Amino acid sequence: MTNALTLERHASEAAQNLPALLANAETLAATLTAGAHGRRRPGPGETFWQYRDYTQNDPASAIDWRQSARVPNRYFVRETEWETAATVRLWCSQAESMEYGSRSVTKLWRAEILTTALALLLTKAGEKIGVLPPEGPGQGGQRAVMTLAEYLVSPHRESEDPLPPLCPPGTTQAVYISDFHAPTEDLVKRLKEIAATGVPTHLIAISDIAEETFPFTGRVLFEPPREHHHARLFGDAKAIADAFFKARRAHFGVVEDTCRRFGFTFIRHRTDGPATPALALIHNAVAGQVR
Repeated sequence: MTNALTLERHASEAAQNLPALLANAETLAATLTAGAHGRRRPGPGETFWQYRDYTQNDPASAIDWRQSARVPNRYFVRETEWETAATVRLWCSQAESMEYGSRSVTKLWRAEILTTALALLLTKAGEKIGVLPPEGPGQGGQRAVMTLAEYLVSPHRESEDPLPPLCPPGTTQAVYISDFHAPTEDLVKRLKEIAATGVPTHLIAISDIAEETFPFTGRVLFEPPREHHHARLFGDAKAIADAFFKARRAHFGVVEDTCRRFGFTFIRHRTDGPATPALALIHNAVAGQVR
C-alpha cells in the first residue's frame, strides 16, 4: 500500500517535473507552425460529434465512405450535434516499460513532451483536447494543456493499463503514444476494438536506441525500473540478441499490419533522435483528419 512518504515524494517529483515538461513542450511546439484548419460543416452551427454505424433508415448519401473504407464490411455515418465541441483524445502510456532510458532521455519523458507539444498545437488551432484516461469533457486553450500536463506528471503509474484505452462518445480522433510493449495478442485485440468505434486513430511507437540495436555483450544484469521486480542476469547477453530481434520484429510487424488494415496512422520514433519530425508527422496526420 502506498504510504504517506511515498505520496509526498511523488508530489515533490510532480512539482519539479511540471515546469520542465511545459518548457520542453513549448520549445518543441514552437518549431512547427500550427495553421488553423476548419471542419466541413453541413450547416451553420453544426459540428462533427462522432461516427456511428449506418442503418437502413439512413440515405446512402449519408455514408462516410472515407471512414467506412478503414473497417472491412462496415459503413459509418457522421453524426453532428448542435454547438457541441468535438474532442481529440490523447493517451500517453505510463506503463513500467516506458521508464527505460539507456541514455539521458527515457521513453516516458519523450512521450510526455510529444503529447504536451501536440496538445499545444491543437489548442492553438482551436481544437478541444481530452486526456485518456480519465474520461472528462474536452477543453480548449491553455487550461486544457495545463490539465493534460498536470495529469502526465501526477503519481498514477502503478494502476496504468499498458493497453490503449477506448474513447468516450464525442471523440473525433484518438492519439496513442507508447512503446506498445503489451502482449501482441492483447494489443491487437484492443486495436480491433478501437477500430470498431470508427474513431480515426493515430499511434506513435516510442523506442530507445538500445532496444533497436541491443548493444549488450558479456555478463549483463538487466534491472527493472521498480524495486519490487526481479532483475535478470545473463552470462552472455549477446547470445540472446538474435532471439530478441526476432521477437521484436514479429511483434511490431503484427502491430503495423493491424494498423495498416484499419487505416490507423503508425509512426515510429526513437528517443536518440530529435522529436520535431515525429511531432510534425502526428500533427499533420491529425490535422488532415479534421473536416
